[in-house]
Amino acid sequence: MTSPSSSQRDSAVADSARIGAWLIVVLLIPRIARMLYPEVWVEDDFYLESAWLVSVGMRPYLDFVQPHMPLLEWIAAGYLKLFGASYLSIEILNEAAIFATSILTYALARRVAGRPTAIAASILYAYSSLVFRYHAYERESFVAPLLILGAIVTLDDAMPAMRQAAILAGIFFLACAIKLTAVIPFPVMLIFIAIAYRRVASAIASGVIFAIAMAAFSAILYRLYGDEFIIQTFVFHFLKGGDLDRSTALFPRMILDVLVPLFVLGCWRIIADRTFSRGVILVLAIVVVEYAFYGVMSPTAWGHNYLEPLPFIAIVAASGSMALLQASGTLPQRWQLLAGGAALIAICLLWISPIINENWLHGAVYGFGFVPRAEISRLADALRDASQPGEDVIAPSFICFEANRRELVRYPETYGVYREAKAEYEHDGFFAARRRMGSADFFQLITDTRHYWTDQMRDAIAAGKVSAVISDSPIQLLPLVLVPEEFLTSNGFRPSLITDHFTLWTRTPAPAAAK
Repeated sequence: MTSPSSSQRDSAVADSARIGAWLIVVLLIPRIARMLYPEVWVEDDFYLESAWLVSVGMRPYLDFVQPHMPLLEWIAAGYLKLFGASYLSIEILNEAAIFATSILTYALARRVAGRPTAIAASILYAYSSLVFRYHAYERESFVAPLLILGAIVTLDDAMPAMRQAAILAGIFFLACAIKLTAVIPFPVMLIFIAIAYRRVASAIASGVIFAIAMAAFSAILYRLYGDEFIIQTFVFHFLKGGDLDRSTALFPRMILDVLVPLFVLGCWRIIADRTFSRGVILVLAIVVVEYAFYGVMSPTAWGHNYLEPLPFIAIVAASGSMALLQASGTLPQRWQLLAGGAALIAICLLWISPIINENWLHGAVYGFGFVPRAEISRLADALRDASQPGEDVIAPSFICFEANRRELVRYPETYGVYREAKAEYEHDGFFAARRRMGSADFFQLITDTRHYWTDQMRDAIAAGKVSAVISDSPIQLLPLVLVPEEFLTSNGFRPSLITDHFTLWTRTPAPAAAK
């Protein structure tokens, strides 16, 4: 057999580079397009403000409710100090994390199923409506690349055992320092290493290193923030109630659209072709445990949680898409597969996992948002003019972030529930508080505990401590802060800016004789 010539090798390398450059451009296009789109998707917007609050010297846990480890806030705060706090600046950071996830999805899928499937997987992830939806700033956008990196390290059996153990522990330490539930696939990877590579000692060592790192970090945070850190980060998660809607087990069908039928086809292909390689087993196991947690054990209807398993779902879905592509190239022999696959996709997109789903709320198209950027800019400019730096205002978090102004009650969605949970915990103990609040409906708890922050807002307005108010709007996914117009008027406020969805109220200056 004749070895390839130097020119042939150079041609192969050049072709590989061209494919890589082409793929990078394809993966960059949705990120750039999303930032240029004139509307944003507003959800979990307090985390925008919390990053800015840390950048101006405020303390998580003590100055605002922070139900997560603070590593992401520290990183984002440093970034905002360098580049300024605006939707565009924070969006660039988030989109960079999404782009990195796309590249890492390709890397993992190539190791698991080869280059064609890897290309398809990275594109399916990058162009997912769920990814477009969470474009601004979401914790899971930064957790996802770490989980994929952990899977890549897990599959590297050529890496020395103890080095693999240390790197894997470090990756999951960083992920959990951003969001604690990032730990979900970690036991899967440790078990995989112990069984597939017979590295039992390495798996145990990785778990121990991780536990020590998390304990040390928690000790540092406890020293900095005291009991508030413990209660908000650990205890509160067991007392905040949950989503009692029994349909949450089927929630993925309302956010994953085309990925659902392609995932089914991918599973069928894996079973039919018996391609149960180590990589395939690991990817499927991660999808299973992530769904078991978010869909069954701790069911939620919050789409951002599924950003964590989304790259792994995309890899299996890519296998399904390649099965259809290969069938189309062997017609008419495999027309049954192509027809069946097309029928499944059509049925899913029209009924089971509809293309028009929760990522199309409030007039959004395919997760591309529903609040105009221009409207946010106008409101932020007006709010900035109507208040002083360091002054508290009442306004939605995303407007406060864009205006660089502090919200009077930070994170109202959680503030009242947390105050109630803390009071129950300190008075009756953990188990009693858990029995009363743990099984309650989260949204009902928000309603039942809203007096904690509505009273505070009313007192601040009446006492003249607030000079600008913007109530929430029905355009938001969870409008909570609705200050009655009559109350504002009776306390000297008048509308100074009315946009399509919001009204800025400012205090009317008192007459000269009354000063």
